[in-house]
Amino acid sequence: MAAPFKKKIPILLEKDCEFRLDVREGKVLEVRKEGYFVFWQPWVDPGTGEIRDSDASVVAHSVVATEDRYGRLHIINRPMATPIRPDQVRRAERLPIEIARMDFRRQYVFAVQRMLDNDELKPTRADFEAQVIKIAARGKLFYEEHMAAKARRSSKRGGARIRKTAEEKAKEFEFSQGVQSGRTYWKWYQQWKTHGDEGLFDGYRKCGGHSRYSDEVATYVERLVDMLLDEERQTVSSIVDSITAAIEAENERRIRQPVPEAGMPVVGYDYIRKVIIDRAPLDHAIRQKGWDRAYKDFHFLGLGIETSRALERVEIDEYTVDLMVLMRDVGLFDHLPASVKQFIGLDGEPSRVTLSAAIDVHTRCLLALQIVPQGHESPLRDTVEMIYMDKAPISDAAGCSFTWHQGGAPEMIVLDRGARYVTDEAYAVLASLGITNMGAPAGKPWLKPFIERVFRTIHDKLLQNFSGRTFGNVVDRGENDPAKRATLTLEAFLCWLVRWTVDAYHTTTHSALGMSPNQAWEKAFKDCETRSISTEEMREAFGIKTRRKIGRHGVLVKHVAYQDDNVIRLASTSGVREVEVLRWHGDIGTIGIRHDDGP
Repeated sequence: MAAPFKKKIPILLEKDCEFRLDVREGKVLEVRKEGYFVFWQPWVDPGTGEIRDSDASVVAHSVVATEDRYGRLHIINRPMATPIRPDQVRRAERLPIEIARMDFRRQYVFAVQRMLDNDELKPTRADFEAQVIKIAARGKLFYEEHMAAKARRSSKRGGARIRKTAEEKAKEFEFSQGVQSGRTYWKWYQQWKTHGDEGLFDGYRKCGGHSRYSDEVATYVERLVDMLLDEERQTVSSIVDSITAAIEAENERRIRQPVPEAGMPVVGYDYIRKVIIDRAPLDHAIRQKGWDRAYKDFHFLGLGIETSRALERVEIDEYTVDLMVLMRDVGLFDHLPASVKQFIGLDGEPSRVTLSAAIDVHTRCLLALQIVPQGHESPLRDTVEMIYMDKAPISDAAGCSFTWHQGGAPEMIVLDRGARYVTDEAYAVLASLGITNMGAPAGKPWLKPFIERVFRTIHDKLLQNFSGRTFGNVVDRGENDPAKRATLTLEAFLCWLVRWTVDAYHTTTHSALGMSPNQAWEKAFKDCETRSISTEEMREAFGIKTRRKIGRHGVLVKHVAYQDDNVIRLASTSGVREVEVLRWHGDIGTIGIRHDDGP
């Protein structure tokens, strides 16, 4: 068992973080050793109705952690995450039909993008209107293929279809045809280019509101830049000249109107250059200089990737080995009982097992390591969840000498463009957590070299040195002597994998660091403490949504009755009988509930 140690108090807030504790809202001005220095906004005492003035005080780390465990900590805005507009609806609060409507529009946008890539469509509204029938037909095909793929995924491992209840079928939404307006497709495409998937949500939740979008879905300059960048070998100077001429022509047109309109100011070179760099740096470089020159300019040189703190950059990837060949080579196949062989699919035929891992680039510590079950469609979600979670119980259960405590909130995650990583669920999780997503293209291993290197280490130091049922010097033979015990359980294999990670890899001096990953983590933690997130944010990102009945007893989930004053009031006064429940297995002490489209 791991040696006892003082329980670590997580750092849940950072400087400039806006949050709410119960009824008080505040902003962190400084993170100190003794706690958070917080500026509190004016607030109303719910007991007396008295308005309290704003003030500043120090709140201990343990107090915030305790409030988080009781579900009273709510994060309003984090400085390192994308700011949430007052009128913006968070993805976790979207209704299923809203997501279905957005998904329907996105398939038509994907069809438009494919036509633009194949030079079948010009990036002008006039051409969109001229080819509206072709766009509608191509978009309908994309949508039908997308729905067929979703239906195919709704099956068990053996291929049997999953029978859905009437309630589950009622939540499924499918649309038959698109619109017949080229201007609408143009508007969708421009909104998607500017705001991503968030730009494709409509005003459905307003329940009958007839809000309409303006024709100018982006600023005039950004629209012109989008069109001009599609032309071959455009220089910044030529783009500036084209935009200047376009603005002057637009101003002249406005002046000649029966009722003259106000003109637009002519923007300068620096502003247009900044717009180009922000919107399409690589795209512009390829068109201006050609692929070879752009590749050299954007390729990593010198020292390569540099980081200044832990969790600044995390790389995630998968490593697949032929388990059948591995077991035969190391002499383990004959020691496996028939039940274990059947469980992991070893029947004499080639069988591949996949390891999913995450590594912190700054310290080279493994933040997550798991075996991906066969047929699992979204391993990224589970791997990212493991990065955030405290893995000390895992190392304790495996009998490690050290503790697997490395984890926290990453700033950037680098992953490949594999089919199981490029999913809507994966992107939604990363977006909800405010993580920068860097997708490395296939065939470019130098864009994520550290996780590639650690997989070679796993193969060379762990799997190839697996002798009998021991890992060389990592795990003592002890009671696992093959002469005394002729079987190997799957649990023992997983325990050895954890023990090698915690007691061998993390404690061995790394040539690039000059110290072990454990020592590098401790040093980085002293320089800049890693950030954690609240259980509410974990629940929104990784929780499972279900529906449960509500009554005077509260809400019963997994044989646990959850109660508070709001729940009892909702059940007794409003006549509500069923609510949507959001539950995360990492914190079963608190759940989130919602009725209809409420908070």
